[in-house]
Amino acid sequence: MQKKWFLKFYIVLFFFLSIFSCNKDFYSVGLEIFEEQFDDLKTKTFPIFSYQQSLDKVQTNNISSVQLGTFTDDFFGRTNSSFVSQLNIFSLENFGDFSQDQENEGSLLDIRVIDEDEQLTGVYLDLPFFNNTNDTDGDGVIDIYDSDPSNQESDSDNDGLTDITELRAGLNPLSSDSDNDGIIDPNDDDNSSYNNESQVYEIDSVFGNRNASFDLKVYQLTYFLSTLDPNNNFESTKEYFSNDNFYEKGFYGEVLHKDTVTLNFDEIPVLYTEDDPTTDPDELTQVSYFETPRIRVPLDILFFQRYIINREGSDKLSNQANFNNYFNGIIVKAENFSDNLFMSLDVSNAKVVLEYDYNFYNTKGTDEISDDIIERKKKVSSIPLGGVTYNLYEHIGFNQKISDEVEASNDNIQSEKIYLNGTKFVSKLKLFSDDNSTSSELRDFKSKDVLINEANIVLHLDDDIHKSNYEFLPKRLYVYSYTDGVPIEDYNKDFSINFSPTAVNANKFLYGGILQYDSNNLPTSYKFNVTNHISNIVRYDSLNIDLGLTTTSNIEDISLKNGYFANQDRLYLPSPSITLPFPVALFGSNPTHADTSKKLQLEVIYTEY
Repeated sequence: MQKKWFLKFYIVLFFFLSIFSCNKDFYSVGLEIFEEQFDDLKTKTFPIFSYQQSLDKVQTNNISSVQLGTFTDDFFGRTNSSFVSQLNIFSLENFGDFSQDQENEGSLLDIRVIDEDEQLTGVYLDLPFFNNTNDTDGDGVIDIYDSDPSNQESDSDNDGLTDITELRAGLNPLSSDSDNDGIIDPNDDDNSSYNNESQVYEIDSVFGNRNASFDLKVYQLTYFLSTLDPNNNFESTKEYFSNDNFYEKGFYGEVLHKDTVTLNFDEIPVLYTEDDPTTDPDELTQVSYFETPRIRVPLDILFFQRYIINREGSDKLSNQANFNNYFNGIIVKAENFSDNLFMSLDVSNAKVVLEYDYNFYNTKGTDEISDDIIERKKKVSSIPLGGVTYNLYEHIGFNQKISDEVEASNDNIQSEKIYLNGTKFVSKLKLFSDDNSTSSELRDFKSKDVLINEANIVLHLDDDIHKSNYEFLPKRLYVYSYTDGVPIEDYNKDFSINFSPTAVNANKFLYGGILQYDSNNLPTSYKFNVTNHISNIVRYDSLNIDLGLTTTSNIEDISLKNGYFANQDRLYLPSPSITLPFPVALFGSNPTHADTSKKLQLEVIYTEY
């Protein structure tokens, strides 16, 4: 008998060791091993108690992206997002070639020092999209457009030349006529007008109708955004929240932009600002480089001439603190969308671009003064968005059933449904009992000699609410320690990596939380593997902590922000839960009789020895 027990123990040990060396298919393979080796593999379900919660506000400053857009759902109502940002003048020194002091004082040693009279010719706000140029086979065609992403010899434009051949020849592998002159590339002797520095991008994090139009408005902010918290004696970073709407409070000044916008995903060509007179053609008409795809809108030239250019050399532009007091920042709003459109934008590369002309003393490279001329020259400066940047969110017209669930949960009544939206709705889960006590069921289970092979939490979609509209479903959920925001052990011990170049938010797939699909490729549920967490409770008397449940846009990011309820109680909230606030409705622990089969439960697969 003892020999048989040792045999079982080593087989089980072998299975657990194999978990960390297997791919995604280890679940089915593992179960087959158990079915072959043991007749006493058992399954038991335990209750999970779900409670619906609604946040009053969430901290949204200092995150990796800004959100702009709207989406409307019949049940969850409308979610709008805009943002506020300071400008960062760390790289802004002088305009033209000389400082304002040099221009004012002149120079007895350098005749070129003159009044430069800088005048803006254009001002733009650049909000870049997130993008990728993943090119697995290195043939110059990104994977999404490559007819065979793993083969350099593929011919994506079907012109008879392989992608790698066209890349090496400076042609466009995605066009059979690179220079658009009517002659296909294999027969064209001159493709020199094609700029082979141009790229094609896959645009990420733009959801909804990409052809939708909307009104984009940019305002001057007139409220000072302090970096440090005055309520804590300026010893900590000040928090800014999703409801800190200074526009609604009247803290805005001049309108810097107001127009209808549709998205353009083409690169933006940037021309040379200086011509070499010894060469042809005129460089001022030639492309110097390309900016990545972005929202680019013109801003008020006269305002920035008055506020920035004319202040060259003043104390207001001498350091960041002075500048923040002088120019508080900008408010960026989007309204009147023709259709659902929600964008996550790359704020780390966002900027205000200043194009201007100035006086330039041209000696023409000689010592003779007689041929010297003063001419107008072009130059470009930029001011990055930076410092305090935060998102605003509005949640309007959500179904009364959500509020009813919140009210019931406040009375310690477990929820029929679970509603998640990272910036507004979250859920608290209690395992085994509704008061963290050791239930008789758990006590009985702990008294046995068991080895927990697998423990899962499965959350089923409520398709009656989503009505087969899955476009905005979050692709992943996150379970963590509700009290302090730290990950559970199954997260920490999962080092699995999805190496697919197109996979997003897909690592740690053993821990799970990834949206599951049926055989018809329709979403059905989310599944978490919590084997280590449950084993610690059952076998090692670890604390049965409350679990938080929310969405996540980046499973690798476990940094925390603060969320607050209406009573101002604080909740630690994972930062990635607030970057894409798309909603999902799931069955909770107290469903109606008709939905009992989708009830939230903990499933434990174990061996008793």
